[in-house]
Amino acid sequence: MASVQMHGLEALKATLNALPAKLGERVVRAALRAGAQKIRKQAQANAPVLQDPDPRRKAGTIKASVTVRKSKKDKYGVYVSVKPLTGKQILSYRQANGAKKGKGANNPDDPFYWVFQEFGTAHHAASPFMRPAYEEKKYEALQQFETILKKRAVKEAEKIAREASMPR
Repeated sequence: MASVQMHGLEALKATLNALPAKLGERVVRAALRAGAQKIRKQAQANAPVLQDPDPRRKAGTIKASVTVRKSKKDKYGVYVSVKPLTGKQILSYRQANGAKKGKGANNPDDPFYWVFQEFGTAHHAASPFMRPAYEEKKYEALQQFETILKKRAVKEAEKIAREASMPR
């Protein structure tokens, strides 16, 4: 587990606390997304690309599926993940190709196998790309988060101050 300490953010914290809740959420989430983009780009660069032709797979599927997503559980949370196909995409492929077995039924656009690449199997050695991306870019991501958070917090605070001073 990694641990990172940030110093000199007390004034920033006070500014964020002064912002209305919705604006604070937007500011923090925007800064988190900006930091996560650094990790996403590195994960895409590290992602394995199919070398041997296979009719069930398309080269670059995993690389194209690495995204930054909003957390459903944490109002401020974002995370870098491999986005799976939606149920609608799977159903559409099955109907178009008469496929019945399996979740994606050999859909070449389905990146479900990323987990086998990342962690390996009994028959396939792991070739991680997400964890090394995090390790390589975590400090850059933190710096990006801090930079964007400061800019956005000040910008939103100025906007609130302007709106408060305007006659209605």
